[in-house]
Amino acid sequence: MALYTGDLVRLLPLSSALTEVGHSGIREISNLAAARPGTIRLEVGQPDFRTPAHVAEAAKLAIDEGWTFYTQTSGLPSLRERLAVKLRRVNGIASEPAQVICGPGGVGVISAAVTALCEPDDEVLLPDPHWPNYTIMAAGAHARTVFYPCPAELGFLPDLDRLETLLTPRSRVLVVNSPNNPTGAVYPPATLRALGDLAQRHELWLLSDECYDQIMLDGEAVAPSLAAFADPERVVSAFTFSKSYSMTGWRLGYATGPARVLDIMVKVLEATSSCPSTISQKAAEAALDGPQDCVTAMVEAYRRRRDLVVDLLKEAGLLLTVPGGAFYILASVAPSGLDSRTFAMRLLEERGVAVAPGSAFGTVAREAVRISLASSDEDLREGVGRLCELVAQLAAVPEGGAGPG
Repeated sequence: MALYTGDLVRLLPLSSALTEVGHSGIREISNLAAARPGTIRLEVGQPDFRTPAHVAEAAKLAIDEGWTFYTQTSGLPSLRERLAVKLRRVNGIASEPAQVICGPGGVGVISAAVTALCEPDDEVLLPDPHWPNYTIMAAGAHARTVFYPCPAELGFLPDLDRLETLLTPRSRVLVVNSPNNPTGAVYPPATLRALGDLAQRHELWLLSDECYDQIMLDGEAVAPSLAAFADPERVVSAFTFSKSYSMTGWRLGYATGPARVLDIMVKVLEATSSCPSTISQKAAEAALDGPQDCVTAMVEAYRRRRDLVVDLLKEAGLLLTVPGGAFYILASVAPSGLDSRTFAMRLLEERGVAVAPGSAFGTVAREAVRISLASSDEDLREGVGRLCELVAQLAAVPEGGAGPG
């Protein structure tokens, strides 16, 4: 029998698309921060609240009742019925239970949608700044990424004129994320309508990431949904339990859209996850059926924290914009003279504070860092204070100089 050495393995090819795309820049910082006890964690979009008690109790009861087996890939019919009601009541999307599918978190259903909608070498248009996982999803579908700017001078809303110039015959999917990660921008109806019209003219699919739909920091209780302002037969809308109900580790998201797209998405999910956690699905039913004051209380906390951080950044001259939704805020680090990744590394190493570098989200935010408001008031006050101090210290040191000594 022939024996093989490890040398042969080095010659075997891997997916070139996934080899070339980088890991999430958020995870890079997060992994380093996790290895540093005492770090103030402002880098990850994870609520610091416990999952509501009635949701956790429903999960415990589900285990006791034996809800520990596979479900349909698209989720329990009873959950999908509740989700259809939620989508109509909260988001204004007229979906039947058969038009709702569940998956392992918002990331699971969004990834399934990208795979279902793309042929190899198709172009996926992503906002800049954007959640970095989108680029990995596109690479997994062997699609190309094209970035449309959402600049600070437009309030981080899409530059619609620039977007249209980026379209080619290979353009296939336009990803829209509102409320936005990392900017907190909430797209108004006029912007959503313009995006819907553009998709109609150029025969694009619209993938609407609405995972922060109920985290609104000014006025309205829910963000406008793209499906209300575009042809619903070309829109896939994705949501999650992670953010609104502080259920990040439960891994349960859901999507709605045209039946023929959902059918392909179910095939992807069959191949990757079989079905979401049954226990999580039963807990999600309790989240939908139970009192919603837990959502209101968390949003009120994010609003208070937003106002706290806005004041701190404004005083330091580092405020870029006041976020209207989600639980993130961008802080300028341009006066430091460092690129955002280098600054984030120094902030972690020298001041014990973890933030996400803006370069992880594209080029528009390359001179900024993202701060998560899903952290305690105390951590935000201390962590943002240290950030402002480091920027001021670096700004006071001439390039190449040692500073006062």
